Amino acid sequence: MAEVIIEDAEPQTFSAAYSIWKVASVGASIGLLYWCLTAFIGIFVDSINVSGDIATILTATLGVVIMLRLSIFQPLIIALASGLALWSLAGLTSGLVWFEIIAWNILLYALAYTLFSWIARYNRVIPALAIITIIIIAVRVAISL
Repeated sequence: MAEVIIEDAEPQTFSAAYSIWKVASVGASIGLLYWCLTAFIGIFVDSINVSGDIATILTATLGVVIMLRLSIFQPLIIALASGLALWSLAGLTSGLVWFEIIAWNILLYALAYTLFSWIARYNRVIPALAIITIIIIAVRVAISL
C-alpha cells in the first residue's frame, strides 16, 4: 500500500532567525536619521513636506541596505511598508519642538519596522503582503482623518 504524505502539515511556518531587538534598533536609528535628513534637506527646500518625503525615500533605501547587512528577513518589504505607512511624517510633526519630533520619529520608525518585520517573517508571501497592505491602508486613512 502507498502511504500519503502531506507536506503542508509541518508546523514550521515562521522564519527561525528573527530578532525583534535587532529590527527595532534598526528602525530607531532610521527614525533618527530621518529627522537629520529632513532637517538637512529642509535647508535647501522650502517645504517641510517635500524634504520629509525625500528623506523617507533615502532612509528606506538605507534601511534595506542595513537590514541586508544584518541578514534580516524580507528587508525590502519592511522598508517599503514602513516608508509608505510613515509617508508625510514630517508634515504631521512640524508643529512640535525638535526633541519631540526626534522622539516621535524614533518611536514610530521602531514600531513600524518591528510590526512589518513581524508580519513579513511569515514564509507565505501572499498572505503577509495582504495583511501589510491592509495595515498601510488603515494607517493612511487614519492619518487623513
